[in-house]
Amino acid sequence: MTTRTVTKKRTTPIVTSKQGVLTALTAFIIWGGFPLYFKKLAAYNATEIIGHRIVWTFVCVTIFMLVNRRWQWFSILKSQPKWLGVTFIAGLIIATNWLTYVWAVNHDRILEASLGYFIGPLVGVALSMLLFRERLRPLQWIAIGFALLSVAIQIVMIGSLPWLSLILAFSFSIYGTIQRQTPLTAIDAMFVETALLVPFCIGWFWQADVASSHLQFWFSSNIWLLMLAGPVTLIPLLLFNKSTKQVAYSVLSFMNYLTPTFIFFLAIFYYHEPFDMHRLAVFGLIWLGLLLFSIDLWRNRPSKRLS
Repeated sequence: MTTRTVTKKRTTPIVTSKQGVLTALTAFIIWGGFPLYFKKLAAYNATEIIGHRIVWTFVCVTIFMLVNRRWQWFSILKSQPKWLGVTFIAGLIIATNWLTYVWAVNHDRILEASLGYFIGPLVGVALSMLLFRERLRPLQWIAIGFALLSVAIQIVMIGSLPWLSLILAFSFSIYGTIQRQTPLTAIDAMFVETALLVPFCIGWFWQADVASSHLQFWFSSNIWLLMLAGPVTLIPLLLFNKSTKQVAYSVLSFMNYLTPTFIFFLAIFYYHEPFDMHRLAVFGLIWLGLLLFSIDLWRNRPSKRLS
């Protein structure tokens, strides 16, 4: 009998580069500027917009896959077919997130959308505790407590459950949770998700009474603005993926807050959505929770744990 000594491989921390930060910043700015684009599509039904986003994202990702000869996803799904069903569910979840976001933008509720993406990281931590039985640290518990308190204040002071913000937060966090487990890369997953959803989009276009239900619309000049949804979706994803290899995880985690911050500023200073003291209290508690969450994240960053 032969005894084999297994040496634990030491993880080398990523060194943050200026180029990596600029790459990540570009991705977050594009994501944060989405309201500017979707406002241009306000004349269309929100479901119609998302249908086009899925179709043209699939076209763009397909071109990217062909050019780069990415076929790993096929062997992964062939050897682990259960992930095909999981990926389909993930596609439905992210499509729900997209639909809710577009609806919010075109109904002048961008502020609620930004709140949803601020809440998202805290929802993700709570899901990790429930699904993966991860133990939360004290500051994480306090941060989640502030998030729950902000929801309670919205219910009491404003008189309504922030359902739009919660749908965005939970759908994005659940999607992220699935992505943590899937053997597919983000790009491969996006390709499979959109490929599975395209037939449903075409079917919806066929039976719905919207502009896209008419064949001539697809050959008109009006289609170009909707076609932009493909590259607008793919480009920041590619930039973000590239930045993950050039920016330390702790730095990238903090930069994630830039997107909802940009959306927040657009809502307040560009679209002039109402921002009273009640909403300030709600956002203030979320920001306080995120501050504590960020402090905890910095204290427990991977590079610090390496010895």
